[in-house]
Amino acid sequence: MKTILVPVDFSSSSENAAEYAAEFAKYSKAKLILLHVYSVPVPVADVPVTTIPLEEVEEESIKHLSAFNKKLEHKYPGIETEMITSAGFVVEEILLMAEERSPELIIMGLGSDAKSKGIFGSNTTTIIKRAKCPVLTIPSEIRFKKPEKIALACDYSAIVPDAVVSKFKEYVKMFGAKVLVFDVLRRAELVTYQKAAAEVNLENSLVDVGHSLYYPSGDNLPEEANSFIERQNVDVLVMIPHNYTFFQSLFHRSATKQMAFQATVPLLTIHE
Repeated sequence: MKTILVPVDFSSSSENAAEYAAEFAKYSKAKLILLHVYSVPVPVADVPVTTIPLEEVEEESIKHLSAFNKKLEHKYPGIETEMITSAGFVVEEILLMAEERSPELIIMGLGSDAKSKGIFGSNTTTIIKRAKCPVLTIPSEIRFKKPEKIALACDYSAIVPDAVVSKFKEYVKMFGAKVLVFDVLRRAELVTYQKAAAEVNLENSLVDVGHSLYYPSGDNLPEEANSFIERQNVDVLVMIPHNYTFFQSLFHRSATKQMAFQATVPLLTIHE
């Protein structure tokens, strides 16, 4: 792993994610690209406003990012960082930077304001859906811990490509973690030949990685996933989202109570 893109907006959640990335870099030996995207107010017609010159906004952004970078380097000596500021819309600029610099991973924070809605904030969700590289989201309360147990949630809707399995195994072997494969097929769901073939293919692909298989005992998959993560002391949840039905259901707000699982562990999504 060579580079990790870390969006920073100076919120507590993004700074926490950057510190997580700094710890992560000790194992991956990757350089951190700290990206701050700033916006410029657009005057509305017939509304008198005082606009700040673009140069001042840029200078202020560079100043804040440099101060944060200095604090990060002081706390985590030896890490390699690069600072980039950019004007524009957050999602578009992050995705554009990912296209230009081709990082192996994006690490970004998940703030408490997003959790209160019962689902990821729209920016994070969009980046997870549109980014071509893996995205690791870090809840604001989570501090870095070397992953010992990594759960892979799989619905076997399609055979996982070798390239995706390789990325997953690289992450697992980096930490020497144990893999827990959590089957997210409902008990009553018809097991087709395609799903059976996908399960066998994944099992064969993980033959060189220590892993165990787990199956839900009920049909409420979000609650089953929550219970599984807590019971097994999972450190990181990994998903390969062929579609987003189960991904979204993990973070929905129940009509009777809020799901206990509200991104209580880092979530790594690896796209095909």
